Amino acid sequence: MKRAEGLRANSLQFTLEKNPFRILGGSVHYFRVPRAYWEDRLLKMKACGINTLTTYVPWNLHEPERGVFDFEDELDLEAYLRLAASLGLWVILRPGPYICAEWDLGGLPSWLLRDQNMKLRTTYSGFTDAVNSFFDKVIKKITPYQYSQGGPIIAVQVENEYGSYAKDDKYMPFIQQALVSRGITELLLTSDNKDGLKLGGVKGALETINFQKLNINEIKYLDDIQPQKPKMVMEYWSGWFDLWGGLHHVFTAEDMILVVTEILKLDMSINLYMFHGGTNFGFMNGAFAVGIPAPKPMVTSYDYDAPLSEAGDYTTKYHLLRNLFSSYH
Repeated sequence: MKRAEGLRANSLQFTLEKNPFRILGGSVHYFRVPRAYWEDRLLKMKACGINTLTTYVPWNLHEPERGVFDFEDELDLEAYLRLAASLGLWVILRPGPYICAEWDLGGLPSWLLRDQNMKLRTTYSGFTDAVNSFFDKVIKKITPYQYSQGGPIIAVQVENEYGSYAKDDKYMPFIQQALVSRGITELLLTSDNKDGLKLGGVKGALETINFQKLNINEIKYLDDIQPQKPKMVMEYWSGWFDLWGGLHHVFTAEDMILVVTEILKLDMSINLYMFHGGTNFGFMNGAFAVGIPAPKPMVTSYDYDAPLSEAGDYTTKYHLLRNLFSSYH
């Protein structure tokens, strides 16, 4: 396929090669799935009618010690991108540096905290130096897989839900420049919930919204702050995560499919978070730091009540989605 013009957001619809393009996306994190099962999960995703894979990149696994990098086995990001391409899936990459993802310290490596003055997710030099060092390593691996180079990556996300944090107004421009200066040329996106939209954007990146229940006023707000642009739900929460001591979260298939149907009727693009949750291996489950007296730890499972279960099994959600998506491509 000749590559002339990648994903663009210059009108009410995305275009790819100047043709209207709707993103039907799903999140599967390579680091939450044993490598032997990557192909199985992505084939099932493709068979459901998904055209775009989204994944985070976990800094704390790729640089477990300062200056020591790991891109082997389950962390072979390039192999994952090649696999997606071979199956005909586009990719939206979300390299952080902060990813949230209910992941230990939101994917930031714990060694950052040895600096007693550390200010995470700001332009504090101790943080930006570490980000620059990591990006030097990881972005170099990513750039050859961009659409313009013949690869599957059609868009790259700048940080993650910064609007909910927003401690430093120079931070998002810093991350954006860190990506662009290292050769990222595809469409840039940001991702926030409704409240975060006010503060999470950065000039030159398309803002997208995250939610589970559809509120038409939130869509209107996105339209108001970003007129004549395509609208996308970057994280449509297909389920929810579980905390130790709590019940397993269930968001019924019927409720989910009603909302997804409405989103598509509104001519929006969508990314299901998660399409397949997988597992928080080791001690990577993180904690939900809201509540007194202590944060509540996540469980090892990241099943998320997603369309593909933690074990990779089909669910009712999967079949309903497949039926729905079949009329959109």
